[in-house]
Amino acid sequence: MNHTNRYRKYFLLLLFVTGIQQSHAQNILESLNDTAVIDAMEAPMSAPPIMAKKWNQFKTKSFTLNFGVAMFLDYNTVSQDANNIQQVGNIGSATEFRAQRIILSGNLLFFKHPWRYMISANYNGMDAPQDSKAFSIIDLNFEIPFGKKDGWLTIGKQKEGVGHEYVAPGSQLTFSERGSGVPAFVKQRNIGIRYSNSILKQRMTYTFGFFNNWLEKGNTNSFSENGMQVTSRVTYLPQFVSARELLHVGIGWRYSEAPGGKLSYKAKPEANTAPSFISTGSFDSKRSNVIMLEAIHVKGPVSFIGEYMQAFVNSDSKGNPSFHYWQVAGSWFITGENRNYNQQTGNLGKLIPKENFTFRKGGGTGAFEIGARYTKSDFIDGSINGGEFGRFTTALSWYPNAHFRYEINYGHGNLDKNNITGKANFWQFRAQFEL
Repeated sequence: MNHTNRYRKYFLLLLFVTGIQQSHAQNILESLNDTAVIDAMEAPMSAPPIMAKKWNQFKTKSFTLNFGVAMFLDYNTVSQDANNIQQVGNIGSATEFRAQRIILSGNLLFFKHPWRYMISANYNGMDAPQDSKAFSIIDLNFEIPFGKKDGWLTIGKQKEGVGHEYVAPGSQLTFSERGSGVPAFVKQRNIGIRYSNSILKQRMTYTFGFFNNWLEKGNTNSFSENGMQVTSRVTYLPQFVSARELLHVGIGWRYSEAPGGKLSYKAKPEANTAPSFISTGSFDSKRSNVIMLEAIHVKGPVSFIGEYMQAFVNSDSKGNPSFHYWQVAGSWFITGENRNYNQQTGNLGKLIPKENFTFRKGGGTGAFEIGARYTKSDFIDGSINGGEFGRFTTALSWYPNAHFRYEINYGHGNLDKNNITGKANFWQFRAQFEL
C-alpha cells in the first residue's frame, strides 16, 4: 500500500470518529450560528463563521480574522458497458481528496464601512503530481461596501456570480457534483470586478461583473487576446413567507470572447475522477453568449430546483452552433429540516440539523436528506458532435452535526457519441468536514 492510500484511509477514519465525538460536544455545537442568514451589511459572498464560540476568530482594532477549513474525501467506482468503454476508455475505481482547503476571511476595520476580504487555498500535496504546486489559490478578493443599502464591489479572484449551482456553496448542494453542463458553460472562479446588491426588502438580487484571467494564463496571450467575460444575474422572490416556504426565479447571462480565437466545451459525467464524456474539442470562434434560467420552490423540508442553460456560439466555420443543458431535481429532509435561503445572493445555503447526533438516550439523529435529479447536456449542433449525455442520480446524505456530512450518490448515465450509445453506472461516496 502506498503512502497516499494509507493517508486517505486514516483521514476517512478520522472524519468518521471525529464526527461522532463532535456530536457529543453539545456545549459547543448547541451554540452554532446559521451561516445562511446574512445581514444586509454583511458581504454578499461571505457568510458569518459557523462556530459561535470564537476560538477560531481573532479581532484587533484594525481587522478581524476567521480561520476555516474544508476537507472532502471521495471514492468513486464506475461500471460501463462495452459501448461506453469504446467511447471514453475504461474507468477504474478511484479515491481522491476532492478538497483540502484553508479559508481566511474577515473585515478591515479602518474604513468607515469595513471592507471584507477572503483568501482560500487548496492543498494539493496528497494527490498532486510530482513537482506541481503544493497550494493553489481558490479565492483572493476584497469586498467593498457602498454604504448601508448601496451594494458591494468585489475585486480579485472570485465566483462569477451566475448559475445557481455555482453561486451556492458546493459543499451545501444536494448532490456531490454539479450538473454536467454547468462547468462547461460557467467558469467557477475568475479574476475581475463585480457589483452586487439586494433590493425590494431583500426580495430581489442583482449582480454584474467584468473578468479576464490573463494573469493566471502565464501571459501566453496579451490581455486583449485572452478575451473578456461579462456576467449578470437577477433573482426575485414572487413568494417569500420564510426560508421554509418560498418561490425563487432567476435569469443570468454570460458573454465570453474567444481566447486566441478558439473556444471549447467539455464536461465530466458528474464524477470528478472520470474523464470528460462530452467534448467539442477546440474550434475557431469569435464569442459566445450563455442564457441561464432557474427556479426554486421550497415547502417545508421539500425543495425542487429547475435550471436551464443555452450557449449561442459565434463560429462561421462551424455553422454558429448552439449547445444546451438542463436539470430538474428534488430534495426531502426526512428529519424535517430545510436549507436556509441567502437573500443577499439568491441561493439555498447551509443546512443546520435540528438536533445533533448523539449516542445518549433520547438524543438526536442529525439530519437525513434524500434527493433525485435528472440532467441532460447536448453538445451536438452545426458541424460539431461533442456528444449528448443524460444522467439520473439519487443521493442520500447524513449530517450528524453542522460540520460533518456523509453522502452516497448513485447515478445511471447514457452517452450518445460517435454514432453509438454507451451506458455507465456510478457509485460515489463522500466524507466531508467544514469549519
